Amino acid sequence: MTSAIGWYGPLIDLSKAALHIGDFVQLVVFIHRITPLQYKSSNGGEVIRTDIQVGDETRPFFSVSLWQKQMGSMAVYGDVVLLQNVKITKYRDVIEATTVVHSSLRCLLHPYESIVTKGVDALVEECRVGIAAKEKLRKVVEWVKTSNTRQFHGCQLQQQQQRQFPRNWKLPEESKQTKDCYSLSQLSHLTDSCKAVFFASVAEIFMPPAVLDSSCDKEDMFVSRRLYKQGDNGLARDVICTGCQICGSPLESNSENTSKQNAAALYCSKSSNRLHVISLIYRPFMLYVWDDSDYAPLLVKNKAAELLFGNIKAERVYPCYKEKPHDGEVNFKDPDTETHSSAKPSSQPKAADGEVLPSCSSAVDKKSLEWKGKQGFQRHMDFYRIWLILLKTMLQQGQNSPLKFEVNVNASLDKENGRFEMVSVQMPFLRTRRSPDHVRS
Repeated sequence: MTSAIGWYGPLIDLSKAALHIGDFVQLVVFIHRITPLQYKSSNGGEVIRTDIQVGDETRPFFSVSLWQKQMGSMAVYGDVVLLQNVKITKYRDVIEATTVVHSSLRCLLHPYESIVTKGVDALVEECRVGIAAKEKLRKVVEWVKTSNTRQFHGCQLQQQQQRQFPRNWKLPEESKQTKDCYSLSQLSHLTDSCKAVFFASVAEIFMPPAVLDSSCDKEDMFVSRRLYKQGDNGLARDVICTGCQICGSPLESNSENTSKQNAAALYCSKSSNRLHVISLIYRPFMLYVWDDSDYAPLLVKNKAAELLFGNIKAERVYPCYKEKPHDGEVNFKDPDTETHSSAKPSSQPKAADGEVLPSCSSAVDKKSLEWKGKQGFQRHMDFYRIWLILLKTMLQQGQNSPLKFEVNVNASLDKENGRFEMVSVQMPFLRTRRSPDHVRS
């Protein structure tokens, strides 16, 4: 993508991005990491957005969202690039850059090895850019040479070597055991179906486009964007649906994709009697996680989603959501709520003429009061608000510690089509190291 379009803003340092919110700027940066966010369509994988982590001598880490497919394909690990006409945006406390129609990406230095081996003067002189861009490029190259950027690029070199020299022999078959992966890079290279455990940080929650209305914006597929979007009160409606509690399959008779459902949706594969347990569930979604080596999309279904959301079930969240004023929104059918409302017992027996009978057991009154107290406590718990707070806390990129994930690896599927299905998630327990004096005592 060439730079045929002129500059719409100044060339800035990443540390000055907060002063240019809403403006177009130019950036000369080093690319640390690339995370393409995509979904599986009938025609194959389609890239929706590519997130890149960049840095310069003033700020080592900064996020940029590339919305053009061609631009995303041009981004390479370890390159120094010129990003032209990108817009600085802010989502709550997070400042980042995003591309628009007039944005472009121009590679200045490639590959990474040339940046490390060649001199600064030789690298700068080879680039045909303006005086200001050359001065900025010199500072970025000097920073790359002196900082520890090799660790980010080393994982990618290792992956390339593994692709160039595949094994010509097979490992002996082993029983399916849980494999401990020290990084997502190792997880992505598992070739057998198994269980895997690893540590990673939460990056994004992605909703399939089939769930959303055709008129919705592309950014509505990303939950982190919708949490801070003004006037967007339909997140719970899109995340929660009617389905099976056990297998997590959505079962909506009015769904537009009913004709595309296969025969497996007619019975529950995880139930002993093959019958679905119908209730409100969390709709399957993709949870993107990352570490310093790679990224991975995890398929999350109802049971795993409950663990991710602090053991808060969808059937607790949605009734609280329905109590909020939402114009033009359709309520899901809650079989438990309808049953209780239609068969609600009267608190006092009545005679034939409609008068209340005076003889009522004190034990019955006591139990009735206890039942009302429990119901009143649950009604005052706003699980919808608690659920939103958990989401916002979880999606604060760069501010949370890594979590311990356990996934089922299905080697017959690709990454964007459910290769890694989340089973459980835990917050790691960090032990404090005891001093020798404390051990002796």
